[in-house]
Formats: sequence, structure tokens, C-alpha cells
Amino acid sequence: MAQPGSFIIVTGGDSRYCPLIRELVASLRALRPAAACPIGIIDAGLTDEQRAELKGQGLAVVTPPWPVEIPAHRLRNRIHLKANLAKLHLPTYFPGYETVIWIDADAWVQDWEAVELLRRGAATGRFAIVAQFGRFSETELRLDWLFGRFARVRSILFKNASRAGLSGAECRALATRPTLNAGAYALRADAPHWEAFQRWQKRVLVKGRLFTSDQLAMAGAIYLDKLPVELLPEWCNYIGPWRFDSEKRELVEYYLPNRRLGIVHLAGEDAMRADPAVLRPVLDMDDREHRLSLRYPAWADQPEPVEA
Repeated sequence: MAQPGSFIIVTGGDSRYCPLIRELVASLRALRPAAACPIGIIDAGLTDEQRAELKGQGLAVVTPPWPVEIPAHRLRNRIHLKANLAKLHLPTYFPGYETVIWIDADAWVQDWEAVELLRRGAATGRFAIVAQFGRFSETELRLDWLFGRFARVRSILFKNASRAGLSGAECRALATRPTLNAGAYALRADAPHWEAFQRWQKRVLVKGRLFTSDQLAMAGAIYLDKLPVELLPEWCNYIGPWRFDSEKRELVEYYLPNRRLGIVHLAGEDAMRADPAVLRPVLDMDDREHRLSLRYPAWADQPEPVEA
């Protein structure tokens, strides 16, 4: 039986993502000691040396089977996708915790308050997650204008639901809903959501994309099955636009009140994820542009900014 209040933070990836896993773990360890913050790793293609290294840090490394049978011609040796599929089965792989928190390996924690909000959201029995819409989104959804005032919806959920072969009514119901960002979320291990996620996962994987199947399964459970959700503020899983406070030496929300970011998620920063030497333009509080890295070591060491 899970101890009341117990939780585990889980991430995962393959050998290429291991440097990012190390950085996420380092960011967590800088905020909480190992005894206060158990960490689990989904092994989706780590080397023997990497597994041994992570286990040596006291991390719970699990090499799960494929939770859903996928034909080899669809996998195309993309073993890293096992992490995406395993994200919907976490209580099975990490039993004994009241709450399970997932954070993508290409993210790191700057402010522990984001983890606390994830835990508080899950404690209500709701699915705690951030939705990709609002004042930091350039557009709410994409439209293909056909003629006159007629347009075709091109939202992420609509496109993926159509590709997965969901019914017309289901696709329409999802068309204008915001995508739930599966990069960080929390849920009680005994919540009914897990069964719903897995049921939807089996269905959408028949025809749908493997990479986005987790987000589509979540959308089915939340928007179509109407399971309860707790939508958290963007700073709990922030994907840009980027701004930093040069005096406090921290990444902050782009717009006022410029709150300190909780979880910094490098979604879309492909080059930077692959190479820690890659820099990108980031504005300071006076709109001056600097060339900075968003990866954890650059902020753990608190380097002096270089104005572009």
C-alpha cells in the first residue's frame, strides 16, 4: 500500500537523451535531496554503462516491455518511443507511491513550486497538467482558408484524431480543444485516468502516430470521457517565448508579471537538445537580446550574460 503523501518523479529516454536526463536529475537534486525526492527512469534505449551510472546515483531504472504490441515496420527501430508509450503506465512500473509525476527529459526544474503544484493538483484526484493555449501561444489553432469565410480546422488534436481514425463526432469534439502538454503532469496512482489513458492508447495506436499517441490518449480521457483535470499555469511547464532576469539570474515568463519559471521545457529546441554549445536569442527585462543556452548547466553555474 502506498504511503500517504509519497510521490516519485519519473523521466526517461534513450542513450542520446541521457545527458538531458542527467541535467534534469541534477536540477532536482539541487532543490531536494535524494531521500525527499525519489526519481525513476524509463530505459528506452540506454546503454549498459548509462544504466549502471544512473542506478549508481540511486535512481530507479526500469526497462519495461512495450506496453502495446507495435509491428516492427511501424517502429523502424525507434526504441526511444517506448518512453512515450510507457508514460501512460507509470504506476505499473513504479508501484508503491501515492502520486506519480512525469517530467520529460528535455526539461529541468528551476523552481520547486511547479512540482508542488503538480502534487497538489493530483491530490485532488484530478489530472494535473498544462494546456498549450493562452497568452504565450501565437495562435489558438490553425485554419486552412478554402474560400470566402469557409475554413478547415488544422489543430493538432484534430489532425492526430483524424489520422488515428476516430469518428467524425470525436474529431469535431477535439478540434478546438487545447493540446495537453504531456511533457509534465501528475496523477494519483489509483486514479481512474490510467485505465482510460491505456484504453485510448490501444485504440489510437491502431492507425495513429506513435509519437503523439500519449497526448491524443490523454485528450480522449479528459475531453471525451470527461475525467477531471486540473489545468496549471504555463510556468509549470514552460515552452517559450523566452525572457530572463539578469539581476536574479533566472528564466522568467515573457510577459508581466514575469514570474520565475518552474519547469523549463526545451520542446522545439532540437539543436540545443543535441548540442549544449548551441545558443539562442533571449531577451532580458529591458528587451535587450542575448545569446544564451536554456539548458540546466548554463543556469546552475549562473554565467554572466553576453549581450548580442
